[in-house]
Amino acid sequence: MTLQQPVTRVRLTARAVRTITTELATNDHATETGGILLGRHDRDTVVVRHAGTPGPAAVRTPTSFLRDLAHAQAFADQAFADDGSIWIGEWHTHPTSATTTPSPRDASTYRRLLGDPELAFHTLIAVILAPHRGSWAVQAWACRHHRITATQLQLPVHLMSPTDHRDRGGPS
Repeated sequence: MTLQQPVTRVRLTARAVRTITTELATNDHATETGGILLGRHDRDTVVVRHAGTPGPAAVRTPTSFLRDLAHAQAFADQAFADDGSIWIGEWHTHPTSATTTPSPRDASTYRRLLGDPELAFHTLIAVILAPHRGSWAVQAWACRHHRITATQLQLPVHLMSPTDHRDRGGPS
């Protein structure tokens, strides 16, 4: 196994951003939403090729989000078959706290995932979004060796504002 460098940059592809913005446009913004991130680790950069959706059996509250595991697994299997993408992390919203910093619950989840030998994560990527001045603040985090570090995030396009879907009557 090749040793991977610490992650200093996360790059979301247009496809991944499109999935996230569509979910932001259709979610009620009173509860958290999110999904898995799939892609590859290339030197000090993680490239997110695919962002998942929560799935029909996801559990959402104003302060927590549990993805639909069967939905996430099917999505991951298809992405791996299509282009070799692997599970590299998760994205979710913080609609009530307006902060993109991982919550204590988030940090606990990341530690659990990093410690699971079956998953064999070197680094887990988290992308957290929160409403901020009529738009979305977004921050990527690299979780490794029980450390969570803010990481440079590269987006190909801007994320839509939390109210854009209302102004247009729904996602276009």
